Amino acid sequence: MLLAIPSAAVDWRIGQIWGWPAWEILGWLGATAAAILLAVLRPRARELAAGTVAASLYGMPIIDAIARWHLLPATRALIGDGALQIQIARRVLLSGLDPYGFNYVGTGLEGAPWAQPFPNPALHHLDYWPGTIVLPAPVQAGWQWLLGWWDERILLLGAAVAAWVLLRKLIPGTAGRMAALTLFLVPGHTLLAVLGDNDLPMICLLFAAILLVGRKQFIPGALVLGLAIATKQTALVAVPPIVAWAVACGADRRTMVKSAGVSLAAVLALFLPFILWDPAAFFRDTIAYNLASGQDAYPIQGLGLSTLLLNAGVIRGARDPFPFFLLQAVVTIPLWILGWRWIVKRRQSADVILWIGLALFGFLFVNRFFQPTYAVLGTELILIGLLGRTSAARTATVFDRKPAADVDYPFAS
Repeated sequence: MLLAIPSAAVDWRIGQIWGWPAWEILGWLGATAAAILLAVLRPRARELAAGTVAASLYGMPIIDAIARWHLLPATRALIGDGALQIQIARRVLLSGLDPYGFNYVGTGLEGAPWAQPFPNPALHHLDYWPGTIVLPAPVQAGWQWLLGWWDERILLLGAAVAAWVLLRKLIPGTAGRMAALTLFLVPGHTLLAVLGDNDLPMICLLFAAILLVGRKQFIPGALVLGLAIATKQTALVAVPPIVAWAVACGADRRTMVKSAGVSLAAVLALFLPFILWDPAAFFRDTIAYNLASGQDAYPIQGLGLSTLLLNAGVIRGARDPFPFFLLQAVVTIPLWILGWRWIVKRRQSADVILWIGLALFGFLFVNRFFQPTYAVLGTELILIGLLGRTSAARTATVFDRKPAADVDYPFAS
């Protein structure tokens, strides 16, 4: 209820802005309220009711946004610039061109919402790592071939379903249900999701890696972790907590070395083709764009420390150099150390999510840019971890290196 009410208020406002008739909004939110009431009156129906509430308050605005963009005439694209660039970049790749170093002027990206006083740097830079572009490319190509159109938010809706299922497996019981609801009903997430929040695929891969490691499937878990890293740079922050989880689950040194090799191979398999294709363009878009200064730098913006320093005059210009990586090291390394000790000692999968959330929030807050998406992502993972810790369930390896055969563990394969 605490999450549903503010989320419903946000959805109400979205409906008003998009011109929904009041009776449609009332009917939609009334049906959602009925699902909540069903959960209160019939405990056995709570799982179904929780899924219905999440699908209604999170999914319906996204579906409506997709329909509006493709069915109604509009002067501005009803999708965020990040999601739009990703699907355009895949189209560029499928046409046989390198999406890195590509000039996105004239592709339709100019029509994406952009409220900054400077031109959108995404028109000349693609900073998403290859996994984001390559892995879903067959899905986009197939959908485009069948229906003649594609919307990146379709993939994100599928990722949302996968994230729900994975969280329910990671954290069973009431705590897991609340954790799954938290992922989708934190106030503000819907506003980001209707524009195509693109963090969910990476989060799904991280959840899957945690689940596989908890089941002692270390090599498959390492493969999935490698795919997560190749999908988005921020997944690197999650590596130490997941490695600590592998240690807690009984991985020996030989297994750890093999797992590291598998993760590295997954990253290289996705990176090398683009590095060999045009190394300068790849470096300029994915590295220099985030770390350099001048015209190749991503301009400082957002809600984090970088904006505070810019406004205070410590940093003179939005594209000026500043050693944010040193601040990130100062903040993140202690969190990694504390998280490692905590995870190895307590051996709960929810703790892995908690410390990933803490490390991500700290790392991104002192990043060159701290978008609202990052704030919501870190907050959600922290809340999920805290809720998950209330569950007494643990993975197959949390109590003993060699669990007795007569003990029923919820994640035992």
